Amino acid sequence: MPKLIVTSRYLKSGSGKKKQLYHYVKYIATREGSVPIPNANETAPATKSQQELISSLLHDFPDSKELFEYEDYQKNPTIKNGSALISVILDRNMDRLTSRENYVGYLANRPGTVKFGSHGLFSQSDEPINLEKVAKDIANHGGNVWTHVVSLRRDNAQAMGYDNLKAWRELVKRQISNIAKNQKIDMANLKWYAAFHDKKTNPHVHIIVYSTNEREGFLTNHGIEKIRSGFANDIYADELHHLYAQQTDLRNQMKKESEQLMKQLADNISQNDVDNAELIDLVAKLHEQLNSSKGKKVYGYLKADVKKTVDEIFIRLAENESIQKMYSLWCEMEQQKHDVYSSARVQFPKLADNKEFKSVKNMIIQTVLDMNSPVVDIEIEEPELTEKTDDDITDIPPQIDEFDNAIYFDNDDMAANGFSCSSKISPKEPDDSPKSKYYLKWSNAYKEACKLIYNKQSKLEDFQKAEQLLLNESGAGNVLAIHDLGKLYSTEKLGAKEEEKSSSFYKEALQGFMEIEPDSDYMFPYEPKFKGQVMKPADMRSYVWYRIGKMHCYGLGTEQDYEKAFQWFLKSSQEGHKFAQYSLANLYYYGNGVEKDLSQAFLWYQKSASQGQPYASYAAAQMYSKGEYVAENKETAQRYYKAALSGFLELESKDQADDNLFYKIGVMYKNGLGTEADISKAIDYFKRSAEMNNKNGLYEYGKALIQGNHIEADLEKGLECVEKAMKLKNSNAKRFFALEYISGEHFSQDIEKGLFMLTECADKGDSFACFQLGQFYLKGEIVTQDLERAEKYLLLAEDNEFTQYAFGKLYLQEEKYDIQKAVDYFEKSADKNMWSSYQLGRLYLFGADELEKDKEKAVEWLTKSANDGNEYVQNMLNNIDDFENMLLRNTVMGLFVNLSRCIEDNYSQKQCSLKIQTDRKLRKMIQKRKSGIGIREEQNMTN
Repeated sequence: MPKLIVTSRYLKSGSGKKKQLYHYVKYIATREGSVPIPNANETAPATKSQQELISSLLHDFPDSKELFEYEDYQKNPTIKNGSALISVILDRNMDRLTSRENYVGYLANRPGTVKFGSHGLFSQSDEPINLEKVAKDIANHGGNVWTHVVSLRRDNAQAMGYDNLKAWRELVKRQISNIAKNQKIDMANLKWYAAFHDKKTNPHVHIIVYSTNEREGFLTNHGIEKIRSGFANDIYADELHHLYAQQTDLRNQMKKESEQLMKQLADNISQNDVDNAELIDLVAKLHEQLNSSKGKKVYGYLKADVKKTVDEIFIRLAENESIQKMYSLWCEMEQQKHDVYSSARVQFPKLADNKEFKSVKNMIIQTVLDMNSPVVDIEIEEPELTEKTDDDITDIPPQIDEFDNAIYFDNDDMAANGFSCSSKISPKEPDDSPKSKYYLKWSNAYKEACKLIYNKQSKLEDFQKAEQLLLNESGAGNVLAIHDLGKLYSTEKLGAKEEEKSSSFYKEALQGFMEIEPDSDYMFPYEPKFKGQVMKPADMRSYVWYRIGKMHCYGLGTEQDYEKAFQWFLKSSQEGHKFAQYSLANLYYYGNGVEKDLSQAFLWYQKSASQGQPYASYAAAQMYSKGEYVAENKETAQRYYKAALSGFLELESKDQADDNLFYKIGVMYKNGLGTEADISKAIDYFKRSAEMNNKNGLYEYGKALIQGNHIEADLEKGLECVEKAMKLKNSNAKRFFALEYISGEHFSQDIEKGLFMLTECADKGDSFACFQLGQFYLKGEIVTQDLERAEKYLLLAEDNEFTQYAFGKLYLQEEKYDIQKAVDYFEKSADKNMWSSYQLGRLYLFGADELEKDKEKAVEWLTKSANDGNEYVQNMLNNIDDFENMLLRNTVMGLFVNLSRCIEDNYSQKQCSLKIQTDRKLRKMIQKRKSGIGIREEQNMTN
């Protein structure tokens, strides 16, 4: 027996006047509830009168044998079960026994109805329903009125949470659009009312549906099945979701069959051995028929003889052994899903007769129509543009600078730190002694304070101790301590940030650096390690210039001024200070304070890297990797990355790594930069960075937790991390949410909301979001194709081989057709994108409007694509002199490929749509946090 019963039928006007049903009406008028028999033993056999009435009811209403109560009565025909069966049959068929008006009143007020206000009738809104008016409206309606009854056993209702009015009302509200769709009623015209009857054995809901347009609406058996399926998928969503998770092996088998089919077809095509002459002839016949057909080229509009050819092609495709295996697996998974809410076996039709795959017929038509088209590609898996990290080239040096102090804590080898020692410095005369109260010294007290501040295990009391040490040092005039007090008060280590106090100390620090700068060529920056140690003076000019430049660069104690920062960094760099050289290179790279100059950026990155500065090595590696100023060279890039990673790991070993460095190391292990890719190590570093509240580490770690790759999935924790990253302005986090809403891969799908968020990202300058939006509008798969918007957002995307390829495809579309632009974009990207050279080869091979065929050029471009690794193209080259037969063979291959995808995608789409309803806990959690991450429930796509 099924776990869910749904009955649907047409409510006839005046049906209650039928004489042959009079005795049932009379019975209903005198019964109460489930018709108990006074003083009877409920476990005794059913009475003779009960048996006669049940026999009569089953004769008149044979579908009653599907009811839960009939199963109970068959197993145990007692007075109690007989009474329950009589009650439910009459309840289920009340629409046939009385007038429409009386039926509405019955639903609203019968015993067992759960009241929604003064009666049991409810609808979409919470507004009170005028029962008398509704009854008269339905009674006087000139069009069709339908009734649906949805019923569960009591134990299943309790297990699924459908033992109360609120749950049933929300269920009906969720499913009403599905009911309207399958009854062919426009939602704008739909009227519906329902009532929940909390029967002891089978809680159920009655639904009345009609259209204000009396000529609208009809219900078929297929529509009834779709309505039943909608309720079943909703009620048993969690169980079905669990089932989908358990069906991994079956899905893998289906995927394996698909891959084997692809390999077999590709081998046959490459060897010119397509052993299916009948299919080839049918495809050729259909191609000729379609070319001579007028009007819409879709199945429903074609003539009977053309439809017959399409049907024959479908039947032949379905005879393929791999296709049959895939369909068999599809049926097996569908049966398992059906078993969740019913024990009945489903009789699946042949693939070509299955209405679930009626779209295949239009797929066949489109594939054959596209046979000669250079726009459409058969089975091309074009490479995707990968997401950028937030530090694709190192930013302007971080505000909390790992370069400021870490390596100056020891005084054993001052020369190694880039200072000039006393052998090169003339002693100062007494009257040349500095006049300023400020000085620069890595004193023991200052170093102890720094260790407390940067120790990852430090607590509030440690930071308070560090604060006191720095206050003592700053009071004596140590500019290092004064500066670090400004830094300390800008954080939350001591509690709430104290911006005013921070600014005051930064101002004083800058003043101090400026006052000591004239005498910085002769300084004693260290304390003796032992009594009597003679200290050497040091030339600290390059370091002081670097620190002054840093303060102007970040606007610490002054207005941000890149031009002044550039001047100080340049002076320091010319004296060989490797950190200033790195900072100067950044200014050149981004064009801050100086005209952008990649040649100068690369020069100073190299100078800094040659002195062992790992961040400079990383930046130089990225320039080699991208081919910026220097020729692209992946091998040289890897050498620089390796040097950078070595330096980063050395800093980590000295406990000098901060959240930014942990993130950067994570990126290197994730992408295999300077090392073999190691995702597990990458996630570990992202986690350490995230634990220090780094926006990029939070994003990467959160994404890993959500996706569950190389780490146990934890949706709630992952969501929390990505939310934090978004609040901290990580450029990828909001886009990640947008794409997740669109795909529905890891939490509830909401394409409209995802597109809205992605558009927000794009409109704020996110070039990757612009590319994604451009692709969506170009392809027209998840949103209606809009070539104007596609062009708009692709123009805002980064100009690279992926965007250029998309532009080439865009200008081949009829609405935007410009063959010269298409060719130009494909040529521009062909060196880095093998599919661009493939497209050029196709265009010249087949010709196009305003572009003549050119076999020589076609071979040239196809050969380039093949040499760049495009195996698909090799078959075209092998059969270049046999155009027509090659096209037919490739089209047959494309039909098999597309059919296998239809079978795979059909089940994937069912799983994806189910995720909209599953994981209610996650959905509530997302909704609860929406306001915190800037998403409003009422937002809709308006542009």
